[in-house]
Amino acid sequence: MIQVKAPGKLYVAGEYAVTEPGYKSVLIAVDRFVTASIEASNAVTSTIHSKTLHYEPVTFNRNEDKIDISDANAASQLKYVVTAIEVFEQYARSCNVKLKHFHLEIDSNLDDASGNKYGLGSSAAVLVSVVKALNEFYDMQLSNLYIYKLAVISNMRLQSLSSCGDIAVSVYSGWLAYSTFDHDWVKQQMEETSVNEVLEKNWPGLHIEPLQAPENMEVLIGWTGSPASSPHLVSEVKRLKSDPSFYGRFLDQSHTCVENLIYAFKTNNIKGVQKMIRQNRMIIQQMDNEATVDIETENLKMLCDIGERYGAAAKTSGAGGGDCGIAIIDNRIDKNRIYNEWASHGIKPLKFKIYHGQ
Repeated sequence: MIQVKAPGKLYVAGEYAVTEPGYKSVLIAVDRFVTASIEASNAVTSTIHSKTLHYEPVTFNRNEDKIDISDANAASQLKYVVTAIEVFEQYARSCNVKLKHFHLEIDSNLDDASGNKYGLGSSAAVLVSVVKALNEFYDMQLSNLYIYKLAVISNMRLQSLSSCGDIAVSVYSGWLAYSTFDHDWVKQQMEETSVNEVLEKNWPGLHIEPLQAPENMEVLIGWTGSPASSPHLVSEVKRLKSDPSFYGRFLDQSHTCVENLIYAFKTNNIKGVQKMIRQNRMIIQQMDNEATVDIETENLKMLCDIGERYGAAAKTSGAGGGDCGIAIIDNRIDKNRIYNEWASHGIKPLKFKIYHGQ
C-alpha cells in the first residue's frame, strides 16, 4: 500500500491581492493533513473511500475520460477526488501509461474533532493528496511543479475564484512566496489543448519560491471559532475593481509590503517581518473599510490586539471574516501569556507546527 499526505495551509500575508496574477503572498504549511492511501485492486472494479464522508467505499467505473459513480449524492460529495483522478488519468494516458484498477482511501485531520473547519484549505489538500498518490501508484515521478499544475487544473474544472496558493503550499510545504497565474490564459489553454500541453507551458504570472524563516521566529495561530466563506468574501472585494484607482492602490501597497516581507525573510530580520505583518494588516483594514465585508471581525481584532500587547505582530489569516488569526513572535518571549489570554477570550490556540515535508 502507498500512503501520501498533503498538509493544510495558512496565509501569512498578501491576501486578496494574491487573487490577481503576479501579486505575491506568503503562506505556511501546517502539520495537519489529508492522507491518501492507494493499492491495486484484484477485482475489475475500483473504489474510493472517503473516511470523513462515507462508512463504505464507493465503486466507480471509467467511461472514456470520465469517472462514473452511480450514486449521485456520493459523486457530488467526492467531486474533488473524482476530478483529480480524471485529470491525472488523462495525463497518464497521454504518456502511454496503462490504467489500472485501484482502491483509494482518503482521510483528514484538517478539521477539529467535532467537524469544525479551521480554514486550512481542505479542498486543496484533497486534490494534492490524490495527485501525489496516483503519481506514486503509476510511478510517474512527476516534479512538484507538475503535481501543482495537475491539482490546479482539477480545481479550475470545479471553481475558478481561488488563487491556488493553498495548492502550492500543500505541494511544496514549509514557508512559501507565491503569486498566481493568469487564470484566463490557463483556462483558454485547457479548452484548446491537451492536459499534457498545458503542463509543459510556462504559466504567465506564476511564482513559487520556498523561503527560510528568520532564526527564533515563531508563528502562533488562534482560531475564532466561526468559519469564513472565502469565495463570498473574495467576490465582494472583487467588486472594488469598479473603483480602479482605489483597487490599484491597494494592489500596489500589498505588492510593496509583501516584497519587503520577503526581503526581511532573506536577510534573517524578525523585526522587519513583524513590521511588514503590521503594515499588511493596515492595508487589509483599509481595503475592508472600503468593501465593508468585515474581514477583521471583533474576535479577530481581539486576537490581534492581544498578540500586539505581548510584543507579537498579528493579523488575520486568509480571507478573514472568521477562522484564524496569526501572531508572529520572537520565540524568546513567553508565548503562553498570549495563548492564555486568547483562551480567556474564547479564542482557541491551535498549537500546530510548520510542516517542512517528509
